[in-house]
Amino acid sequence: MPSLREQRCGIHGDREASARCPACGGYFCRECVTEHEGRILCSTCLARTARPADRPARRFHPGAWLAGLGGFAMLWLAIHLAGRLLLHIPAEVHDGGIWQRASSWWSSE
Repeated sequence: MPSLREQRCGIHGDREASARCPACGGYFCRECVTEHEGRILCSTCLARTARPADRPARRFHPGAWLAGLGGFAMLWLAIHLAGRLLLHIPAEVHDGGIWQRASSWWSSE
């Protein structure tokens, strides 16, 4: 078996090989290999490992839907309670009467 020094890149035949892919056993130049999870892989083997495994198509998940609905209900409740709290503010605050009484109280001292 020839040494790495005597090998040529499997993609660029005019370049000297600098690494051997452990997955496929091919020799490649520096531009054709990359490090992935502590291993040096060629582009073909990297694409094979980076591709997600055959998974079933995503399905509707009722737990996520219920969590979203619960979040919407909590938000609605918070806004509803804030509105109810605002309705309990006396009309004097809106008219400015309470502020006039407070300023007269402070000026009388």
